[in-house]
Formats: sequence, C-alpha cells, structure tokens
Amino acid sequence: MARISLLRYSCNGFSCFAVSRSGSAITIRDYFSSQSNTSISSAEDKFENVKCLDDALSLFRRMVRAQSLPSVFSFSKLLKTMVNMKHYSAVLSLFQEMLKLRIPISDSILNIAINSYCLMHCSDGGISVLAIYLKSGIPFDVITFSTLPRGLFAENKIKDAVNLFKKLVRENICEPNEVMYLTVMNGLSKMGHTQKTFDLLRVMEQGSIKPDTPIYNIVIHALCKDRMIDAAISLLNEMKQKGIPPDIVT
Repeated sequence: MARISLLRYSCNGFSCFAVSRSGSAITIRDYFSSQSNTSISSAEDKFENVKCLDDALSLFRRMVRAQSLPSVFSFSKLLKTMVNMKHYSAVLSLFQEMLKLRIPISDSILNIAINSYCLMHCSDGGISVLAIYLKSGIPFDVITFSTLPRGLFAENKIKDAVNLFKKLVRENICEPNEVMYLTVMNGLSKMGHTQKTFDLLRVMEQGSIKPDTPIYNIVIHALCKDRMIDAAISLLNEMKQKGIPPDIVT
C-alpha cells in the first residue's frame, strides 16, 4: 500500500505541504482506528452547534474517531463552516491531517483548501494542491481555476495568473467558462492592463464561450478608465450590432 509524502515549506509563516506523486490514489481508507462509540449521526447532528473554532475542532476529532467514518460531504460541510468563520489556517491544518490519515477527499474539499490558501494570500500553497487532483484522479473543474487566478491577482502575481490561464487553454486541462474569463479579465483590468483585457476579449470571441454583457462591461470600463473613450464607444456599438444588450452598468 502506497504512502503519500507531504513536503513541508513555509508560506507567510504558515506551514504548507506539497504532495509528491507515488503509489495509488490517496482515497484509501488507511486512517487510524479507534474504539470510540461516536456514531456518524451523532457527529453530523452537531453541525448546528458549531459556533466557534473549538466547536469545529472538537467535531472533527469525533468524526475521525467514529467507528464508521462520516461521509466526504460531512467533512466538506465542516470545512466550509470554518471558512465562513474565517479560520483559514485551521481549515488547512485539518485538510493536511485528512491527507495524513488518508481520509477520502473530494473536489469540493480540494477547492476549499485552495480557496483557504488564496484567502491567506498564499496562492503557491493553492497551486501545490493541484498535484493531489492528479494523484487521486479527481478531475479539475472551473471552480479550481477561477479561485487560483483570483488569488494570484490578489497577490499582484499578474504574470503567473495569465500564464496559468494560457496553460489551461493551450493544454486543454480545463475548458474555460464565462466565470474563468470574467475572473482573469477583471483582474487584468483592475491592475491597469487594458490592452491585455481587450486582447482576451478577442480570444474569447474565437472560442466556444462567447462574451456577454458582463464581459463587455469589464473591457468598456477598462477603456474608459484609460480615457480611451472612442474605443469604448466603438466597442459598445459593436456589442449592440451583435445583439448583446447593454445594461445599466454599461
């Protein structure tokens, strides 16, 4: 039975882990055994009582010690609750413990981990989670690749965000949807990269996902912000000609 090697490094003072690829999928139930009488139902019934970090940690301990392991959905629900309480560091600690205990994970849990890293301004840690998708055979999704660029832009890692997006398209890793385009274009626009925002609009027009009103609004706003009024008006007329109606934001 293969083991997963977690390589520790530091990010903003928080210990992060990258996963080395070895052996079989990490969803093997090789977590520690306990004789606790805690049942699945009794653990899950406690979700409504999770009001603080101590409550969440206590529930997690009861869940991993249950004779019958609670569902992946239950672990995901607990981590989401902790994210909503803004305990991002604690979320990652429990996520790392789940990996070490070989508790089954899902795409939802991986996305929660990536989001937590990004909310802590540690997008490199979020990128390290991508190896777990490959290791476990869990397919990438658009949530993953909307969260990561947003985190990279928040850390002013514009080049990394753009390169990641290009890699997705070039290698057909995950087909971009409107949300992914919105995320990248909005990030570029806010950072003052008007031309790159406009260029990405043209790239989107050539793909299967066509730009709509919110996409055009981002580009028009970027043009206006750079005092390129004529170009903004021209783009507005273009979207009207294509039957794309402007809205109050436009």
